Amino acid sequence: MRLGRKGRTSTEIIRELEQGNRVIVDVEVLGKTLRMALRRQEGTYYCDTPMKLLTSETDGEMRTCLERYRLARPEPASETDEETPAQIRE
Repeated sequence: MRLGRKGRTSTEIIRELEQGNRVIVDVEVLGKTLRMALRRQEGTYYCDTPMKLLTSETDGEMRTCLERYRLARPEPASETDEETPAQIRE
């Protein structure tokens, strides 16, 4: 699967990786298009950048990588994430 930067959320990208799919993200840097290849192999997530290979052991680490490099679109806010006035006072 090939997509542009922020084409999918980190949850959607991780779901693709868990299904055995490779995800290629095209990233514009200083007027040039670079490819970042994302994959999961034998339980380890890999993010191949033009400069180095990044590895993550958990989906949480991979999510952090996707967010750090702004490869994924922000997750939509859910109603359960919002604090109610009673929670704020406690």
